[in-house]
Amino acid sequence: MDIKEYIESGNLEAFVLGILPEGEMAKVQADIARYPELAKEAAAIEEAMLQLAISESVPPPAGLQDKIWNTIQTQPATSNAGAGNDVAEARPAGRVLPLSPDMRHTRFSRAAVWAALIGSMALNTIFWYQNSLQKKESFAMNSKLDSMQAQQQKLVAVVDNYTKGKTMMADNDMQTIVMHTVLKGHPMAATLYWSKDKAEAYVMVDGLPQPPAGMQYQLWVMQDGKPVDMGVLPNNIANTSLIQKVGKPVARGEAFAISLEKEGGVPSPTMENIYVMGKS
Repeated sequence: MDIKEYIESGNLEAFVLGILPEGEMAKVQADIARYPELAKEAAAIEEAMLQLAISESVPPPAGLQDKIWNTIQTQPATSNAGAGNDVAEARPAGRVLPLSPDMRHTRFSRAAVWAALIGSMALNTIFWYQNSLQKKESFAMNSKLDSMQAQQQKLVAVVDNYTKGKTMMADNDMQTIVMHTVLKGHPMAATLYWSKDKAEAYVMVDGLPQPPAGMQYQLWVMQDGKPVDMGVLPNNIANTSLIQKVGKPVARGEAFAISLEKEGGVPSPTMENIYVMGKS
């Protein structure tokens, strides 16, 4: 259980005020008995509410306490059937023992405390608890919307790249070069769309795995039997249907290849790290 998240949920405040449904009250009570941190926090919440109620309590009008106690003292004493003679002798007939000022003050203070607690705290806490639940529901809804939008964007990208690839394959001036794996036991592939007239090339590495940390794929073109650097490829297009335009112009070449190199690229390919190759 995440104790911090539990405390921030507002369930302890609602439990202290007794405004949770019966089933949830029992669950929170069980959690408090199980986790000392929750018990300590619940006690602190109750004490804080009590202190706030005391600070906001309103004293009764002047003279009201004396009037009440004078009225009580002038009432005939009620007989107590269970009391013995010793009690009757200790208390004169027709009188009740007056409470001390401290006892009267304590009773009035406690009554004021709980009245203020119910009046000033309960409603505000209920509103706060409901607002907390609404915020959680709103956050969950926003998270779902964000996820749906992200999925929609991915779908749009897939459709867009599919349309581009289809258009390139239908273009008579665009040559499609499939680069097959050169590593036995490791089936991999990539596709290059090349327009000699425009000296433009587009590459898709949907059949290559994501490069490890610190590594990057690099494209090469064979010209006069020598590999010429065509630039590194973004890691985010590996193993996807995304099509990347080659940054450098390429008007001629006998073959194309892709190798795995250090991030940022190298001047010449590492021969054992050439993954795919295809003739033009």
